[in-house]
Amino acid sequence: MLVLKDDGNLYHYQQENQKFLQLNISSMDFNKVLSMTIDSNNLLWIFATGNNTRCYRLNHTGKSVTLIPEKPFGHHGLKHAFIGEDSAYFIDETYALYEYSFSNRQCYYIADLKDEIEKRGEVSSIIKRENDFCIGFKSSGLIVLKYEANQKIKYRIEYTEIQSGIFCLMKDKFQDIVWVATDGEGLYMLYNDTFTMTNTLLNTPAYQVNNPVRSLYLDPQQTLWIGTKGSGILRIPNYLVNNTPEKHDRLITGNSTLTDNSVYCFAPGGKDRLWIGTENGINYYSYSTHQLKELAVQANGTKVKYVHSIDQTNDSTLWISTVGEGIVKVTLENQRKDPIVKHATRTLVSNGHMASNYFFTSYRESSSTLWFGNRGLGAYRIDVRTGEMAQFRFNNLVNSQTANDVFAIHKNEQGYWLGTGSGLLRFYSNEDGNPDSISAKLYTNSTVHGILEDNRGNLWVSTNQGLMRLNPQEQTKQTYNNGNGLAVTEFSDGAFYKDNATGILFFGGVNGFVTVKPDSYITTDYMPEISLKGLSIFGKEYNLHDFLHYKNGKPVLQLDYKHNFFQLNFRITDYINGNDYFYSYKLKEASDQWIENGVSPNAIFSNLSPGEYTLFVKYRNNINGKESHPQAFTIYIVPPWYLSTWAYVGYFLLGLLLCTGIVAYAFYTYRLKRQHMMKKMERQKKEEVYESKLRFFTNITHEFCTPLTLIQGPCEKILTHKETDIYTHRYAKMIQQNVEKLNGLIVELLEFRRLETENKMLSIQPQPVSEKLRDIAESFGDMAENREMNYCLDIAPELTWNTDLSCFNKIAGNLISNAFKYTPDKGNISVTLYTKNERLILKIANTGKGITPENLGKIFDRYKILDSVEMNGKNSRNGLGLAICKNMVTLLEGDINIESTPGELTTFTVSLPSLPPNGQEVPQTAYEAASPSIPTEEVQELPEKYTQEFDANKQTVMVIDDDPSMLWFVSEIFTEKYNVLSFNNAQKALDSLEQRQPDLIISDVMMPDIDGLSFTSTIKQHKLWSHIPLILLSALHHEDDQVKGLESGADAYVTKPFNVKYLEKMVYHLIRREENLKEYYSSALSTFTWKEGSCLHKEEQEFLEKMTEVIEKNLANPDLQVELLSKEMGYSSRQFYRKLKPLTDKSPADIIKEYRLSTAERLLVSSNFTIEELMDRTGFTNRSTFYKAFSQRYGMPPRQYCEQQKKNVKEGQEITNT
Repeated sequence: MLVLKDDGNLYHYQQENQKFLQLNISSMDFNKVLSMTIDSNNLLWIFATGNNTRCYRLNHTGKSVTLIPEKPFGHHGLKHAFIGEDSAYFIDETYALYEYSFSNRQCYYIADLKDEIEKRGEVSSIIKRENDFCIGFKSSGLIVLKYEANQKIKYRIEYTEIQSGIFCLMKDKFQDIVWVATDGEGLYMLYNDTFTMTNTLLNTPAYQVNNPVRSLYLDPQQTLWIGTKGSGILRIPNYLVNNTPEKHDRLITGNSTLTDNSVYCFAPGGKDRLWIGTENGINYYSYSTHQLKELAVQANGTKVKYVHSIDQTNDSTLWISTVGEGIVKVTLENQRKDPIVKHATRTLVSNGHMASNYFFTSYRESSSTLWFGNRGLGAYRIDVRTGEMAQFRFNNLVNSQTANDVFAIHKNEQGYWLGTGSGLLRFYSNEDGNPDSISAKLYTNSTVHGILEDNRGNLWVSTNQGLMRLNPQEQTKQTYNNGNGLAVTEFSDGAFYKDNATGILFFGGVNGFVTVKPDSYITTDYMPEISLKGLSIFGKEYNLHDFLHYKNGKPVLQLDYKHNFFQLNFRITDYINGNDYFYSYKLKEASDQWIENGVSPNAIFSNLSPGEYTLFVKYRNNINGKESHPQAFTIYIVPPWYLSTWAYVGYFLLGLLLCTGIVAYAFYTYRLKRQHMMKKMERQKKEEVYESKLRFFTNITHEFCTPLTLIQGPCEKILTHKETDIYTHRYAKMIQQNVEKLNGLIVELLEFRRLETENKMLSIQPQPVSEKLRDIAESFGDMAENREMNYCLDIAPELTWNTDLSCFNKIAGNLISNAFKYTPDKGNISVTLYTKNERLILKIANTGKGITPENLGKIFDRYKILDSVEMNGKNSRNGLGLAICKNMVTLLEGDINIESTPGELTTFTVSLPSLPPNGQEVPQTAYEAASPSIPTEEVQELPEKYTQEFDANKQTVMVIDDDPSMLWFVSEIFTEKYNVLSFNNAQKALDSLEQRQPDLIISDVMMPDIDGLSFTSTIKQHKLWSHIPLILLSALHHEDDQVKGLESGADAYVTKPFNVKYLEKMVYHLIRREENLKEYYSSALSTFTWKEGSCLHKEEQEFLEKMTEVIEKNLANPDLQVELLSKEMGYSSRQFYRKLKPLTDKSPADIIKEYRLSTAERLLVSSNFTIEELMDRTGFTNRSTFYKAFSQRYGMPPRQYCEQQKKNVKEGQEITNT
């Protein structure tokens, strides 16, 4: 493949390397190149404007290509050049068209195109078809140079109907077709046939005729007469089929003596006269005087009108067919210049009934026989000598009266042909030579308007659906419509005419007329192959190729057994006569009979049994009457799985396993019963565990009362003692707060137990719920003010409701307390009370974190409530308060609902009915009479960071816990020995690590947002923080929880409650271990590996440590060599080598060098020393030696290495921030 690029260079594509290689030739102006090709002689031709044509011989040497210049043929400067199959067609500067043959290397003159190019502009394409040349112009149509061998000028210009711009021309691979791509008019198909069809549309600005054409006549002077229905007569002088008329004129009633503008027929009346039949009578045109005159005809006292045909049988007799007035015979007196009617007689049928005397056409069979076509009564034959009339009807042919509507009549060797409302009808003569209507046969099923026979014996039939060409001898027919380029497809009655001099046929229609001109071109028989085009299953179209499989290299259409109703569509690629094929098919395995399918290329199959079938398809070409060879297609219907080979194997195995299946089923049933029993037992056990937990918590709360009292009392004594110091007061206050917490939990447990055991007695009485709710809500006002909350109360005034007051107070208090507990500072809380539909509605809404959808169902789960009590913390939902609310609402026959949008708003809605008073006075317990619990602020709450002064000489401990009391307590433990950084959530701790890194971290596990395990994973995955020791504190004691803590990366896991001394020692040793590691890795000793995998004796270890000390001591000495090192250690050089060799593979010189470089690297990263200071401290005297050794060890010079390490640290910090 050769490519000419826009840079003017020529490139060859080398397929092995898949590259384009430039060829060594002089470049050319790309814009001047017209075309390029390689001919059959292996010559490369490059045609360019002017005299720049080049020719090269291609020389293939291995994988390379070289070009050898050749001398091109001589020519004038080129303007256009196009490539044909074995020729080049070019137009030179003189506008002459030439053909250059590549095979014989001869140049032939074709034609002078100067006038056409000047008129039409630039040529866009030239193609040769047979001996003719098709020439397309970029903006003005297509012309054809027709070859005429017997003429002096060999090529004649023939104009086409295409007037738009031409993009390109291309010859079809299979048929004699030239495809014409136009600018705006789509794709045209140009081909030769035995005839040429030409469309002439009259509803154009050129003619401005919008009425149907009803009659046509071409007179000897080559004037085309066109009669219309309503627009008079259109005359085109010097008419030529293929040329655009230069002029035309119109004859109407307003500019002539035309009797009516509806003209239905023309008939020659001798050399000097042309008869014209109109709606209102008869006119004639005199060729000698060039005048149009009227012939006044009266028959039986009335004027003859509605004339549809005229036949002049001799010089003085006219036969006229009329619509509604029968058949009129007119005798003329021709002695004068203008004809005069001597007398006229009218022949009527059916007793003169007007509807029975509609005669639309006439046909002269011989000088003595005329035929007339009637609408409704068939055809009439008249012997003009005797006046005898015979009628022919065709009622036995079709069940339609339209078979007797005759609009056209013709006779040839094959019999009589009638154009009827039911189609083309043919009947023969009997043994006596008379027509026999009983033998009639119908050929088409559309209305026929005209019948003409061409010079080759073909019948041309105009219908309301196009033109049909019928070959009676070969019994073939072809239909022409829009698909064949026919612009007039609906034709008119009587509008057909044959010019016997030229053989041209004329057919008129509703928007113009069509001419059919015979040509000398002889078509070749084209018999295309049949292929499968489409597949539809149960009426739905599918991609055929999805069902094609290949077996032994042949395609097989494979369908599933369920596809038992499908249709196959065939395809024959014939663009010229694609509608003129009759198809037949048979399915060999199903039937030996061919199914005639007519023009339909579809085959329908249903209920085919599984198996392989062979479908044979053939067609009959209606143009040439030939039949194709049958083509075979294989269809395979896949059997259902239960009839496949594997299915039978399965049946055998199924029978073999049947007994086993029965046994397995019995075991399966047994397992189901057992599982059912196990689930029942699990439910019972779960209920028992729940009850045991509830009893345990209830019992233990009673046991807690006495110890709590003994704790609470001494705390109050200590707190009220005047001599109590601040330290003691602080811890006593902390004890008192946690006693109150535990006491509150005990109260809730007792209440929950009573509700669960249904021991709660109700006292239903009218209660002032508005007043009570306002008292409860306002008790939270101080807290709302301190926390800068937007606290809104919307309580209906003076509302009284039948309910239990203690339950109502508990419900309201717990819900409001819950809202304050989970609302952040500066948040929103609203309390609403109103009645709706005879129910009391209490709504408490708060902003905050909210409740996720998956947790909404667990809020009131009775089995989950007690589990959370063990892990209760300040910000953990233990659920007891809400569970009590739920049980009390249920006890009051009400409903409680939760709506929550995480991160936005949570709303608790309580709906209570008005219960009938029961008159009971139920004594209240101490905790029932108590006011609802109000969340209090922690007394010993610390700020986010511990507020002690920072001591640079102390290590730093970071403490994270969401419980302020625990945070203060743990921080207080270490405040004397360490700097303490304290945070109440993990995110603040992570933000602090960006500024300062502690020596150790202590974190709680159960925290909101980021829990302790996630926090630990984040720390240990960060390369700048992973070395920090981390201790987890947790109330979770289970071994699995401890394993999870250590897996997250924690160095220790301490359970609550813990021994303070134990925690202090653990912190001390972890910090000490970290310092030892830092000391080790900061020493040069860590850079060496001493005999990996082997144990060192004590004296060997001492030898290595002493050697390291000597190197460290003399590191800055440039003279530190083996001799100095061995002398300092008390050995001779030989003894030193012998002592060192079993311990390491490195030589003393290498050890000294590694020690110097390791120390230099550490100082380079951790200090601000200059390169010269580093060299002095590590014993290097030569700068280039130092740089070379450092680069070999670390892969880059010292300064670049330092910058790289700083960059790595900065990137690590940026990753952490994101």
